[in-house]
Amino acid sequence: MLLEVNSSSKKGTLAALLWHGSHRALSRLGLSVFVCVVMIAGTSRAQEKPREAPAHLLSSLRGKDRSERREAANQLGMLRARGALRALVEALSDRDASVREAAAFALGQISDPAATGLLIPLLADPEPDVRASTAFALGMIADRKATEALSFAIGDKDAEVRATAIFALGLMRDEAAVDELIEALDDPSFDVRYDAVWALGQIGEPDAEEPLQGSLVTLDLLRIDDSQRQAFRQAVEYSLESLRTETHARATEKGGSGRPRRATGVVRENRYTPPPSRPLGIHKSVRPATTDAALRARASGPVKLRVLVGADGKAVRVYVTRRAGYGLDRRAVEAAVQYRYSPELEGGLPQTTWTDMEVKF
Repeated sequence: MLLEVNSSSKKGTLAALLWHGSHRALSRLGLSVFVCVVMIAGTSRAQEKPREAPAHLLSSLRGKDRSERREAANQLGMLRARGALRALVEALSDRDASVREAAAFALGQISDPAATGLLIPLLADPEPDVRASTAFALGMIADRKATEALSFAIGDKDAEVRATAIFALGLMRDEAAVDELIEALDDPSFDVRYDAVWALGQIGEPDAEEPLQGSLVTLDLLRIDDSQRQAFRQAVEYSLESLRTETHARATEKGGSGRPRRATGVVRENRYTPPPSRPLGIHKSVRPATTDAALRARASGPVKLRVLVGADGKAVRVYVTRRAGYGLDRRAVEAAVQYRYSPELEGGLPQTTWTDMEVKF
């Protein structure tokens, strides 16, 4: 049975919550597609210096032309220019919705928790695109003060907003959201279901195993194409693997069957040879699904990403450096988080490394 999303009660409470929060916050701060992932040459050490905000972009952000204001906000977000925080916060009140949307997205790329309280009120913006990008930004910032507001956003009347709020809670690994995410597996929207599957995999709650398996049965009730169906099944498989791994880790912590192993492994004849070095690579990839919005608009990528890969071969942070819109930015980030990387080795030791990726839809 498909879940009917009743957003009225949540939305009314959310509007009151956000209106009250906005005053306090402001007072403190005066396609059926071919999917391809390309590793762009060049990696860097984990530490990156904050970038300054170019004066011409700050000027354009306050200009008269709305397209210039929107483009300036997007560029500042791609640069992750922390010096633009105040200007972007001011742009959240722009009369043009596309500028508000770009400013919200940019603040998510900068990822300064100081913007959390200023972004939350935009979850009640009249325009769904603004609400969706705000949810995306809050997920990127990962400030847990936003979890309650994002929970309300799961009841939004717009499917893209619901899906992005779920994505944000998944990025934050909010265990308190598990019950809501399980309910979302029966949402009328394919996008909402897909993001709920992805988010449950990120959280890794064992109670989600049975609902995830059941989501494959109810998937047949949706009218979707074969590529979406295949991507959904792969997402379920990934999430089941993820939460089973998490369950094993928790059992080991509590004195389960795990046993300590020597880091050097089994002694072999070549143990004393010079330790190996190798560049960063990908050893397990996924095929992300396109979104309903992208299918309707016949939109395609690419989405460019900046990814911090940890020494354990998992993505630690992901930033969008070139947008495609239509929810494809979200799908690209989800894919990058799901990938398993072969971390860079230097002198036999795994390194934490930044790398640039391109996801083509």
